[in-house]
Amino acid sequence: MPTRPEMLVQLEAGLRSRFFASVPKITKANRQGWTEDQHDLDRLSRALAAYTIVGCCRVDDAVAVGAITDGSDDHGLDALFFDRARSRLVCVQSKFKRTGAAPSQEEVQKTINGLRALRARRFNEFNEAVRNRLDEIEEALETPGIRIELHMSFLGDAMGPHAADDLNGYAAELNLLSLLFEWHTSGLGVVYNWLALEQAPASVDDQVVLENWAGVNAPRKAVYGQIRAAALAGLVENHGQALFERNIRLYLGTVGVNAAITRTVREAPNDFFYLNNGITIVAESIAQAQGDQRQCTFALTNCSIVNGAQTAGAIATATLGGHLSQEAKLMVTIIEIGGVAGDLGQRITKARNHQNVVRGVDFAALDPNQERLRQELAAAGAIYFYRPSAEAFARRDGAFSLEDAAVALACLRFKARSAAELLAAEVARRPRPSNAIDFVTTAKKEIGRLWDQGGALYGQLFSADLSGVRMYRLVKIYRFIDQILAGSEGAESSYQRRMFFRHGRYFIMAFVAHRSLDVIEKPQLELSVEEQALLSQRTNQLSELIYSTSEPLQGYKGYLGIFRNLTDAQPLADTVLQRLAAEDVQPVARPALPPV
Repeated sequence: MPTRPEMLVQLEAGLRSRFFASVPKITKANRQGWTEDQHDLDRLSRALAAYTIVGCCRVDDAVAVGAITDGSDDHGLDALFFDRARSRLVCVQSKFKRTGAAPSQEEVQKTINGLRALRARRFNEFNEAVRNRLDEIEEALETPGIRIELHMSFLGDAMGPHAADDLNGYAAELNLLSLLFEWHTSGLGVVYNWLALEQAPASVDDQVVLENWAGVNAPRKAVYGQIRAAALAGLVENHGQALFERNIRLYLGTVGVNAAITRTVREAPNDFFYLNNGITIVAESIAQAQGDQRQCTFALTNCSIVNGAQTAGAIATATLGGHLSQEAKLMVTIIEIGGVAGDLGQRITKARNHQNVVRGVDFAALDPNQERLRQELAAAGAIYFYRPSAEAFARRDGAFSLEDAAVALACLRFKARSAAELLAAEVARRPRPSNAIDFVTTAKKEIGRLWDQGGALYGQLFSADLSGVRMYRLVKIYRFIDQILAGSEGAESSYQRRMFFRHGRYFIMAFVAHRSLDVIEKPQLELSVEEQALLSQRTNQLSELIYSTSEPLQGYKGYLGIFRNLTDAQPLADTVLQRLAAEDVQPVARPALPPV
């Protein structure tokens, strides 16, 4: 679970990306003289009001923006929406205050008085934005059984006691005979959960027709038979990536064998069944329609293709060239895993995919922690690819892969520790503390071990307490420092110094992180100009310190050997740590006092 500052970062990023294009700065007379920061907070408050309508009423962003009534003479009502399906008039008062301060008692009283005016039909007291919604407001007020539902939306968790008493008093006043009014606190935790739920994968429920099929009932239900390639392409077209939610990889595009699959299904449809391995689907439940062994329809609940993403994607690609022959068929196995399946789905995915050429990073995609991180980042407008796909191959700003994250975490997440510190923990029989030097030497020597889910390093890198915001920031810092060090390598004329910057890059980063907790630990997505300048200065300074410390080692081993072996890198790290400690205790030079 992300920290409160990290939740706030994700929410703010989401509000800006989704609503700022349609929630402009207000330039009316009552806003004149405002600073840009005040206008920015005002836009965030109105965006929060709109998103509260989205979260409460499950409408799209454009509809919610149309419900904004914030402005002069809004009487404390920042958004209004008639939810006909649930017989309620939803009203919002929103406050975007990063301190988390809730609406004050005075602000709550203003809203209560606004609701009184609304119920009394004193519409002339309201601004134009409210009056523009009079048709739906009057319809709502005249609907029997309607209730007014007020949401106090802000960045804290609870209303103040006096403000809450006033709201409860107003509820008691109205609800003598029927439920006419209720109020809710939509604090940061509630709003963040709306964001997270939006990013959850959609459940795929659909039907498939199997030909020449058979099945088993024990120890669990499964059916297997032929499916037409055109029908499979239709599933992919209808559901997209959601159909591969439990797979270790998404479709990788028309590369290698995928191009051959596309060609075969079009040019040799009668042979396709014999040349293709088929696909495997898991489903929460399988329901059989009336049919015979020759052909039958099966309804699948919460289903996913766990093996055969490349086959399914290639067949869908083949349909771009025209309709597929009805003779093109392939084998499909469908296994019912139930609603509470434990690790059965993962075991099926692993077993079925071990028959193909896969990498350790592919199976890391089965870690539910990776999906949590993807959802957190998606809520903030960032794209995280933890499963290989065609999209993941294209490196661009605002998007990164599991491999990118693993290297950034290895270089920047952990403290550099001395051999003496590690030995002390061993003597005291304490768990060995995480040591940045372990990670950077592994990254240099055998980078695949970083994302091997069964290895000792993966769990430390992608631990349950790692948030999406922190991971994104570390990737940003990694990319920034990497550019600096790549530039330093390219600018050097000395072969020895070029090799230092090429092979020592991860090691240098570990020490930049060691000395930059003030930058690393901030819960922001982006780096400020000041932070970039600070990191650039420290990178250059530490590079020179590490280079001068490593020069004596050049007599017997090159930089590639030094930075990929712990037996060489750890003593070097010890010396660097000693030099940094000595710098820290040196007295600061002070200017001489003028003579008395």
